[in-house]
Amino acid sequence: MAKNRRQHFVARFYLRNFAEPMFSDNLRVYDMRKQLWEPRTPDGVGWFKDLCSMIDMKGNRTDDFDQYLKRKVEDPAVPVLKKLATGGGLDARERSALALFIALTAARSPELMKNATTAHLDSLAPADRAELDALVKLWCEWTERSYDEKSHSEFLKPGTFGAIWVWSQSIQRRLMQWEWHLVHTTRDRPFVTSDRPVFAQWDRDQEVRLVVFPVSSEVAIIVIAGGQFNEARDRTKEVYAINRQTMDRASQFVVACKETFPAADFLASRGQKA
Repeated sequence: MAKNRRQHFVARFYLRNFAEPMFSDNLRVYDMRKQLWEPRTPDGVGWFKDLCSMIDMKGNRTDDFDQYLKRKVEDPAVPVLKKLATGGGLDARERSALALFIALTAARSPELMKNATTAHLDSLAPADRAELDALVKLWCEWTERSYDEKSHSEFLKPGTFGAIWVWSQSIQRRLMQWEWHLVHTTRDRPFVTSDRPVFAQWDRDQEVRLVVFPVSSEVAIIVIAGGQFNEARDRTKEVYAINRQTMDRASQFVVACKETFPAADFLASRGQKA
C-alpha cells in the first residue's frame, strides 16, 4: 500500500537550501497563479498527489517507485547538496550523486510526465489505440477500478516510471562527462529556484550543451560541453541571467530566501503579462 500519496517532485531538503535561515522551513514562495508572495514550508509546495505511485495487479496503490527514488537518488544527494551550499567541494562520487539528482529533478515533473503520456497516446495508429483501449478496460476490470479519463495514464505508469529511471541515468552519465563550474553570489543578491529548476540548452550550430542548476541561495552549478566557460564574466550579470532562466521555466512557483533578488523585475513583468 502507498505510505505517502502526497509526493514531492521538488525535494523538500533541496528547497530548504533557499530558506531563511538556510536549512529551515521558512520559505518565501511566489505563487504563479495568485501572482503574490506567501510564507510557505517545503511540505506545502512542490508536490503532486500519486505522482510516482501506481495501481498493482491486486488493485492496491503502491508507492514503491517513489520510495526507490528516495533511497537511490534523494538520500545520497542530501549531504552533497548541503556540502555545496556551505562552501565545500565535491569528489567524483559526490558529483555522480548530484548529477543523478539533477537528472531526476528534470524528469520527475508532473507537466513533463503528462505531456509525454499525451504525446504517446496521440502518436498511436487507430488500430494500436483500439488495442490499448481494450487492454486498459481489461486492466480496470481485473483491478476493480472504474474506467475513466485517468485510466490510461494509470495503466501506463509502470512504463513511464521505467522511462524516467533510464532517462535519468542517461543524463547522469552525460553530465559526468562534461565540465562543471560553480557560480557564487552573496545572500543579499541570492539565487532563486522554482518548480522546474533545471535549465538545459543545446546550441546545435555551435554544438554547445549547457545545464544550469541553482543549488542554494548562494551557489549554482553550470555544466557545459563543447564550449568555454567565461571565468571573467561579471558575476552580477551571471546571477541575473540564471535567476531569469529559472523563473522563465516556472509554471507553478518560485522560491527565494527573500523577495528582492536579481531579476525580480522579470518576475513582476511576467505576472503583469499573465
